[in-house]
Amino acid sequence: MTSSTRRFRRLGGSGFLAACCALSIAVSSASANGIGSAYVANSGANQLTIVDVEGMAAVDVIATKSQPAGIEVSSDGKVIYVTEPSANDLMLISRDDYSPIGNVQVGTAPVAVTVSRDGKLAFVANSGSNNVTVVDTAAKTVVKTLPAGNQPKATALLPDGRTLIVANSAGGTVTFDDVSAGTKIADVTVERGPSAILLSADGKTAYVANKDGNAVSVIDTASRSLTATIATGVGPVDLAASPNGQSLYTADAGSNDIGVIDIAGRRLTDTIPVGQGPSGIAWNKDKSLLLVSNTGDSTMTFVDPASKTARQTIKLSKAPVSLAVAYAEPEPGTTVTGQAGVVVGTGGNQTVVRALPKTGLGGPSAALPVLALGMAGLAAAAAVAWRMARALAARSR
Repeated sequence: MTSSTRRFRRLGGSGFLAACCALSIAVSSASANGIGSAYVANSGANQLTIVDVEGMAAVDVIATKSQPAGIEVSSDGKVIYVTEPSANDLMLISRDDYSPIGNVQVGTAPVAVTVSRDGKLAFVANSGSNNVTVVDTAAKTVVKTLPAGNQPKATALLPDGRTLIVANSAGGTVTFDDVSAGTKIADVTVERGPSAILLSADGKTAYVANKDGNAVSVIDTASRSLTATIATGVGPVDLAASPNGQSLYTADAGSNDIGVIDIAGRRLTDTIPVGQGPSGIAWNKDKSLLLVSNTGDSTMTFVDPASKTARQTIKLSKAPVSLAVAYAEPEPGTTVTGQAGVVVGTGGNQTVVRALPKTGLGGPSAALPVLALGMAGLAAAAAVAWRMARALAARSR
C-alpha cells in the first residue's frame, strides 16, 4: 500500500458526531497495523459496504451505479475497481474520498477484475461476451480484448505480467492468454464450474476452485498442465493460502464452511463453519484472520484459522458476493492511537482521524474518517465538521 495515509470522507447523519468526538477524544493504546478496510460488493443493494477490519464492524457504504460483482483495490491503495454486470462497465472509485472517478464500458456482464501489479492495466472478465477486456487505468480506455472460454468467471495475472489465466465457469476449462499478442496460448481442462484462481507466491502454481466439481484443480503454469485434483467441500467459489504456503482455504458456498486443505498431502483436513453461502475470502494484514463474505445471510465472518473458529459475525448489506481488503499505512514515524472507537494518529506532517462505530444516527452511513494534512490537522477536521453541520441544517429545512 502507499506510504501516505489515505483520506476518507463519507457524508452521513452520524458524521458530524464522529468528527466532533474525534476533536476532543483522549489518545491511548498504540496500534501497529495501520487502518484496514474491507470493501464488500453487495449485489442485492447496489453498494459496497466498508468494514473496519480491526474493529470488526461495518462502518459505511458506497453507492454504485448498478449491481456490483467483482472488486479489487490497486496495489498502491489509491483506487477501488468494481465490475457492474447489468451496466456492462468497470467503475473506478477513489480511496481518497470514495468518489467515483470513472466508468469504462467493457464487455457484456463483467463479473471479475484483476489489476496489474504496476496498476497500469485492469483485466475484466466478461461472462456474457466470453472475453476479457483490457483497460488502461490512467486513460480509462479499452486497449485490447483477450479471448476466453464459455462464461469466464475469474482471472489471474502471472507475476511477469505477460500471461493472463482465465477460469471459464461454463466450459470447465482454464485459458492461458498472451497479454501482449492478445492471443490464446492454451486451454487446460479442469473440473466443472471453475470460479476462482489463486496463484502461489512464486506464480509457478495456479489453484482453481471448481464450484460444480467440488474440487480444486492444481495447474503447473509453466507447462500449463493439470498436476492434481483435490476434493473439497460443496461448491468452492474462492480461495486463500496460508502465509507459509502449506494450506489452502476454500469458501464452500454449498456446505457453508471454509475448507482447510493440506497442499502437500493434497487432501481436505478440516472445515470451519461460517455463514450461509460463503462467496469471498481474504486475509487481514498480518494474516491472523480470514474475512469471509456470506451471500446467503448477508453477513461477514471473521475466522481465526489457528483455532479454526469464527471469532465474529457482522451484518452487511444485501447479498455480498466478493470482497477486497486494503490498508492505509501511516508514514514512517507515525503512531496510530485510539480510544472508545476513535483512532487519532499523528506523524510527519499529518493527522489521521478515524471513525466511531455505527451509532444508528442518520441511516447506513455511520462513520467519518478524515485525513487532515499539515500542522492544521485538527482545524481541518473542525472545518469538515462545520461543513457537514451546515449541510445537515440545510437538509432539515
